[in-house]
Amino acid sequence: MSASIQHTVEQALAGLAPPGLSGGCRHILAGDEQYILPAEGASMATRAPGARAATGAGRHIAHELLRRRGCVNRAILRGQLGNPIWPAGLVGSIAHDDTMAVAVIARSDALRSVGVDIEPALPLPDDLRAVVAASEDRLGDLDPNLGGRILFAVKEAAYKASFPLDGRVLGFEDIAVDFEKGEAVTSWGRRLAVRFATSPCILALAYAAVER
Repeated sequence: MSASIQHTVEQALAGLAPPGLSGGCRHILAGDEQYILPAEGASMATRAPGARAATGAGRHIAHELLRRRGCVNRAILRGQLGNPIWPAGLVGSIAHDDTMAVAVIARSDALRSVGVDIEPALPLPDDLRAVVAASEDRLGDLDPNLGGRILFAVKEAAYKASFPLDGRVLGFEDIAVDFEKGEAVTSWGRRLAVRFATSPCILALAYAAVER
């Protein structure tokens, strides 16, 4: 069953990806912390075993994506604010929920930046939805049951895509999402394309295209 779900998530991720973006996913397993490379571990604060397993699962996917791109040094260090630091010439993003990790990468001449998030396909608690939603959001015909969780995931992905470009720490109120346009705009004026899928989990992707 887990292999089937993983395959379905991979297909959903591929369906969201713009040209030049590759990605993968993995069920988080006990012991996945073994995939954290020594240099990566040195850049990370001490975390609980479960959190380290999730981090290791995400790094394992990312290492394989980098290997396919011919990267010799596949270490992805953690920046001071928790952001992954990618090898020169590449952009990427890593995310996980309690059971699944995902990662995406692209060449920087294909995309300027990218962010990904994964969430369970469950309603967002009302108190959290009140924090996530902003008056500038345009929700269109979002599923009323999952709309809050989709908005949460999209804003998380948009923040991850905006931070490498602007270096700004943003709150949910700093990101306005227009689902009809497929766009997120930050309070600093950064515009990002956004896409999402809802089955078997909620996947959100945000990216900045290279200006031609």
